[in-house]
Amino acid sequence: VSTPLVIADEDFANMFHQVKVEMVSSEPERICIDRMLKGQDAPFTSSEALSSLGHELQSLEGSMQRLLGMIEMASDYVDKVVSGEEKADNETGRRIADTLASVPRIRPEVFDKIFNDNLQDLLMVSYLSSLTKSQLAIAERLNGAM
Repeated sequence: VSTPLVIADEDFANMFHQVKVEMVSSEPERICIDRMLKGQDAPFTSSEALSSLGHELQSLEGSMQRLLGMIEMASDYVDKVVSGEEKADNETGRRIADTLASVPRIRPEVFDKIFNDNLQDLLMVSYLSSLTKSQLAIAERLNGAM
């Protein structure tokens, strides 16, 4: 969006206006965008130089902390509405109700089993990734020595 600057009946330049933009992305897209913005420290000359995402457990912990923060914010809002400190907003109430309705009802022991199984899978993938990386480094060194 721009406005032409006219001097002596001639277009001299354009003055551009700032446009408000809101970017919405999913968690995987956000992780990739963050990684691209941080950049690459070294060129792609070896397996060690390839970009890698942060450790999976740290990523999981960060996601859980963000989720806990959002739950606490919603809980604080509901507490304030119930106590009368804040006026109820029907749209916000509907969104909270829809969100709660979309959460599957799982007994805690079933959730723990599912979570621990997935955590074990994640740890195995992490281990195999490290093992593969080590094998590539050894193969590069052997090929370099020959």
